[in-house]
Amino acid sequence: MKKLWILLSTLILCLALFGCGTQEADKTTDNTTNNAEPDESLNNEMENEDEMDNANLERADEAEKKVTELEEVKSATVIITNNNAYVAAVLTDDLSEVVEGSDEIEQINAKIGDQVKATNTDLENVYVSVNPDFVDRMTDYADKIEAGEPIEGLGEEFSMLVKRIFPDAAN
Repeated sequence: MKKLWILLSTLILCLALFGCGTQEADKTTDNTTNNAEPDESLNNEMENEDEMDNANLERADEAEKKVTELEEVKSATVIITNNNAYVAAVLTDDLSEVVEGSDEIEQINAKIGDQVKATNTDLENVYVSVNPDFVDRMTDYADKIEAGEPIEGLGEEFSMLVKRIFPDAAN
């Protein structure tokens, strides 16, 4: 009698587990029958993130020299990836109080962009910032690239920084 109860309990438990398993499978089947169009913007966004994360970051020495030739610029760091240039510029002392987003800084950014594009005609976009945090981080990245350090984790970190400073950037 005891064996019968154990056998019956085991059978009921197996049926219950089997029933739960098919219920989950049914949910999966229901999802695959959904004929809604996939959201292409999400796919493109994910591809852009992957491209940036795996991007080859390269320091643009020639562009840096051209930018520092401008009278408004004390120093600059330029990193290129995916046909985009990211410029971290330190302005001369007399311009250090100029606020990002002002007309004056926009004019300076345009001049910097022109200098960078003059060194590389393949560039699609040039993003410029004088934000001190951005300048410090970009200088650190450029030093790591110059030293030949592995880029693996650097690409993802660089991508996050760029997205924070330039939210509209076309990575």
